[in-house]
Amino acid sequence: MEFQNDEGSVLLRKRVLRIVGIVASVLILWVIQPFTYENIDAGNVGIKINLYGTDRGVDNITIVTGRVWYNTWTTKIIEFPTFTQSVDYEPFVVTTRDAAEFQVDPKLNYHINPTMVPQIYRQYRKTLGEIEQQFMRNTIYDAYRIVANSFTSDSVMSNREKFEDRIQILLTKNLGKDGFIYDQLTSAISPPASLRQMIDEKNASIQARLKAENEAKQAIAEATVSKAKAEGEAAATLVRARAEAEANRLKQQSLTPLLVQQQVIQKWDGKLPQYGTVPQFFKNITQ
Repeated sequence: MEFQNDEGSVLLRKRVLRIVGIVASVLILWVIQPFTYENIDAGNVGIKINLYGTDRGVDNITIVTGRVWYNTWTTKIIEFPTFTQSVDYEPFVVTTRDAAEFQVDPKLNYHINPTMVPQIYRQYRKTLGEIEQQFMRNTIYDAYRIVANSFTSDSVMSNREKFEDRIQILLTKNLGKDGFIYDQLTSAISPPASLRQMIDEKNASIQARLKAENEAKQAIAEATVSKAKAEGEAAATLVRARAEAEANRLKQQSLTPLLVQQQVIQKWDGKLPQYGTVPQFFKNITQ
């Protein structure tokens, strides 16, 4: 009886070990199995690269989107964003035609042409971040270097829009041919200290001249107003004087002896003067 129990225990242990071994094998296979998937989100493009086989390498790259299943042992998925990217580069120095050094602190906005993603990977074999800090930075630096060398220091500051336009033309051409579409570039260009001081002094001189011109114009305007006012007052006085003289002249013409005598009579209170000679018309009245 004890022999049978021992045999049953051995069989049970073997069965348990077999089950544990199967579970462990399944778990190991699940962990090391090469199959997985990648979700390519909207605004991104993925490329599927075969690592082995007759079509291995970058000559046969497939653009993929959405959920992509693949074998990690034989295939690689690389994802590139196609929405607008913004890169703030470290400042660098460029030299103008007259040897003035300008500091440039560029910030580039761009996006990738989705159809050219395979070409971008074939050409550079790098991540987008590496491409931005190597190829794209060198392209931006070369554009500033070439354009700055065709301008003098004064013309850079006085023709800033023209300077920026030439930079844009070069970047649009040189980035676009490799699949990077130029959107916008902020230069934040700064002149050397000596030139900045000259510009500040020149601006101060211009402001002082404009202030003096405005003050002179204001003084002339005020003098003109005062003159016009004085002339107006003089003209008004002359008109009043002429009117008064004309009124007196007409009044004198109308004052005949009979009229004067009549006005005196109208104002006489009927009393004779107590002293002096009685006027003739009074004598005539009393007779």
